[in-house]
Amino acid sequence: MATKKKDVVETKQSSSISIEQPRTDWIGLEVTGDVGSGLIQNAFCQKTIEQILRKHMGLTVQKEKKVPRQCIEDATIRNMKGEVCIPVAAFKKGMLTASTLIKGLKKTQLRIQLFIEGKSIPISYETMTPRMDMVRVGPAKTPDVRFRPMFDGWKARLIINYSDVLPVQTVVDLLNRAGRVGVCEWRPEKDGTFGTYKVTRNITSAKEIAEVKDLCATPLTPLVIPPWAMDAELDAKILAKIAGSAESHENGVDEEEESVERPDDDEPEVEKSA
Repeated sequence: MATKKKDVVETKQSSSISIEQPRTDWIGLEVTGDVGSGLIQNAFCQKTIEQILRKHMGLTVQKEKKVPRQCIEDATIRNMKGEVCIPVAAFKKGMLTASTLIKGLKKTQLRIQLFIEGKSIPISYETMTPRMDMVRVGPAKTPDVRFRPMFDGWKARLIINYSDVLPVQTVVDLLNRAGRVGVCEWRPEKDGTFGTYKVTRNITSAKEIAEVKDLCATPLTPLVIPPWAMDAELDAKILAKIAGSAESHENGVDEEEESVERPDDDEPEVEKSA
């Protein structure tokens, strides 16, 4: 009898529980790069990762001759379809930074209230300009040359998923303000003038929304463990250093670079960290 009573109590308790999923909404927006503020990229490519891995393992790293065209291609951020794109995290980080300018918004809360859908944000652009910049690299500040792509007339479409506690206008304003933070290299957040944008269109067509979701579902080109490292014993400290370097490059930035000279008076110094 006691067992039966217990079962009844448990049944009554479970039937009184109401489970509701958090309510969310979404909006599709298009952003357009500001005139004169090109998008400069500096991808953390497979070859660079392997060089860092060899260096931290105490292996010899052979310095190769630079081929500008290949360097520019290696610095371009692409997804698995080969499309030029921007990491999803770049836009969310910009929105979180911009939130500090709006009274009543907290970054800690927005981290779980805002999500950019997809695994990459493909861009369209009018022209790609090859750049050559003088930089200083590493603790010794050794002068070096960097070759990178700059995209002018660029646009990107993205779908933002947000909590129902946020007004839709707040989400739009956040992305618009994030345009002054910028994305990728030499952005205003890092004392630069590149990578700025404005929100220019609200995407309302169901067909276009589906198209954007499909485009953004393609992941970035992944890093691959080199065959020679598969059976190597890697110290935890080495992996931590590599992971830290990779994270600093998530937004297309080289943390060890510092500009030596500026091609023109408006060019900012290369940032030291992302």
